[in-house]
Amino acid sequence: MSSQQDEVAAGVSQPATVPEASSPHATAQEPTGRPGTGAFPPPDVAPAMARSAVSGPGRTAGLPDSGRVASGVTPQGSRKPWKEGKDGRTVFRRAAPVVVWWIWVVFALFNLIEVIIPDHDYLSIELAVGALAVTGIAYATALRPRVLAAADGLEVRNPVRDHLIRWGALNGIYLGDAVELSCARTAPRKDKAIYCWALYSGRRNRLKSQQLGLRSWGRPSARRDAAIEPAVEDPAQLMAAELGRRSTEAKAAGPAAATLESRWAWFPIVCIAVPAAALLALLLAR
Repeated sequence: MSSQQDEVAAGVSQPATVPEASSPHATAQEPTGRPGTGAFPPPDVAPAMARSAVSGPGRTAGLPDSGRVASGVTPQGSRKPWKEGKDGRTVFRRAAPVVVWWIWVVFALFNLIEVIIPDHDYLSIELAVGALAVTGIAYATALRPRVLAAADGLEVRNPVRDHLIRWGALNGIYLGDAVELSCARTAPRKDKAIYCWALYSGRRNRLKSQQLGLRSWGRPSARRDAAIEPAVEDPAQLMAAELGRRSTEAKAAGPAAATLESRWAWFPIVCIAVPAAALLALLLAR
């Protein structure tokens, strides 16, 4: 993961306010605060990481670069990149991997019908098994990953591993190369960082959002909104802010103490391992 990480202090840290003008010629002052260095992850791993996004004992939220995203509010004109499910859970995922999955499915079916089925030879069997193996990988890495938010917490589905994070176990939300969740574990083990495979964030988008936020903070303007509403279009940043907002609301309700619960996802493992083993056996049997 990238060593430069950005804090998403959703719903906790408030945007810096512009002082009341004492005269008609007074202008907004640029805030001088910067995010501090938190204890998670260790400084040698991410020296520039800000403090935890979720308040707790001994934690202080730093001043974010982007006020509107830090407040957990979707900027006006931005489409919410998450979807409310019929079961009451909200699905957080990016659209591009799903598109890639369906492109692969169409490609694989085309080759199956036009190439593999008409040829009844050993090579066509190898191609069919190889296509199944790649389909298993595509399913595990593109279609399956998602983050599900419910009333009692989050469920993170990564390619071959699932994590149940109740609100009482969530200590912080960060945005690096992906949305990262700092989760409590049973003592004496330290907090563990869970990376949300489905909520990756491009480095270029993160830098662009930071630059827009810094320019908005520093530009003198008679309108206060101009100082606290920088344009943010990165879906991962918006989803991290929304997750942070929900976490803050849950923390205010006083959730029960909990710890991280993780388990292997055997279905995608089987979908990858069985065709891969069959392909290896076919290649060795030549």
